[in-house]
Amino acid sequence: LAVDDTLVVGLAGRLAGLNPSNGSIRWEAPIASPRGINDVERLVDLVGRVGRDGDMVCARAFQASVGCVNTVRGALIWTKPANGSQGIHSDDRFIFGTESDGTVVAWRKVDGERAWAADNLRYRHLTAPLVIGRSVAVGDSSGLVHLLSRENGSALNRLTTDGSAIAAPPTLAGNALIAVTRNGAVYGFVPE
Repeated sequence: LAVDDTLVVGLAGRLAGLNPSNGSIRWEAPIASPRGINDVERLVDLVGRVGRDGDMVCARAFQASVGCVNTVRGALIWTKPANGSQGIHSDDRFIFGTESDGTVVAWRKVDGERAWAADNLRYRHLTAPLVIGRSVAVGDSSGLVHLLSRENGSALNRLTTDGSAIAAPPTLAGNALIAVTRNGAVYGFVPE
């Protein structure tokens, strides 16, 4: 990710700022530290898409934590435990993520405290979230795209596809919400 004159990259469980001219590391900030007794338990690679708001970049470390870094100073702003393997998305106030058990969580961007958690989609193998309009969209393993309120996580709508799992996190193309299923179908939804 390019932020001003710095390239921000994930190195294991850290965000690092690189000088694009020569590749030297300008700063590093830990999102997560390795833990566990074997190599698999010590995996803390950064996963999925990140959230950016000006000089703040937020990311998820695999099954470990979510955190935000000030890219000007290269300083960690906050980090919170989070048990997920999908990327995150953000708006101007919150960072949204899905946990491994299917809970959708919103963390306050300013301090990382939980704003809300919605557990009504548990055990549905959710995709990473996408902020769209007043909603947070997540796909599931049964081919549904769920739209939750950005304010409190309550269910707003459910969009149906072909019944196979949503294969990738929903994305935007213009003002259309795009979902791709495991069977290869591509769906476009335009919110009203």
